[in-house]
Amino acid sequence: MTNISAGTHSQDGDDFVAASRAAFVAALYAAGPNEPTLVEQWQTQHLAASVYLRENPHQVTARASGTSAAAMNTAVDQLAEESSSRKAFYNLVRKIGDGAESAPVGQRPSLFKRVRNSMLQRRQETDSLLLEFFVHTEDIRRAQSRWAPRKLSDTYATALFEQLREQASKYYGSAKTGYVLVRTNGERIIAKRGTTLTYVTGPAGELVLHALGRPDHALVLIDRP
Repeated sequence: MTNISAGTHSQDGDDFVAASRAAFVAALYAAGPNEPTLVEQWQTQHLAASVYLRENPHQVTARASGTSAAAMNTAVDQLAEESSSRKAFYNLVRKIGDGAESAPVGQRPSLFKRVRNSMLQRRQETDSLLLEFFVHTEDIRRAQSRWAPRKLSDTYATALFEQLREQASKYYGSAKTGYVLVRTNGERIIAKRGTTLTYVTGPAGELVLHALGRPDHALVLIDRP
């Protein structure tokens, strides 16, 4: 699979969410439909469907009743089945590249809520999509028979690491020991305090993969008590 680097520049400075989206879209295009991913029982069209539906919840309700996890799973399976052909798959990938759609008029929130949502949108993107796009890109790349780690710019890697710092506690909350994440430049995140500590050392992106449930595929060193 083509090695994809991350890092774009916009008039507002480095837009790392956009860079992560672009890398995810490029990985989907390169892989094509019906290819394996690191997510158990999911092929590339399932991963694409999941990301698209999370950004466009009105499309979930169009395929399944309710807003529960079960409804989301049903919608993902349906959209993935619809997107198993190359034409339909690439059309779905194009939509992901375009970003979130506007909901139908009847499903749009009130003006007050739209204003509030627009104010929160950027924060929500930074909180979730940055790490999600990065990890799902690697879910595609590292499921292939041949792959190599991407070379990330220092600024992009730092953005990943700082976002991980904000969220690390929730990923290691149920761990049996304390956890300390050590970036190769020496920076540290205390993900969980404890009387005994497990140290995970590696580049920022690899630490993200370990934290977000891909420990067997993260290139890290682990020092257990």
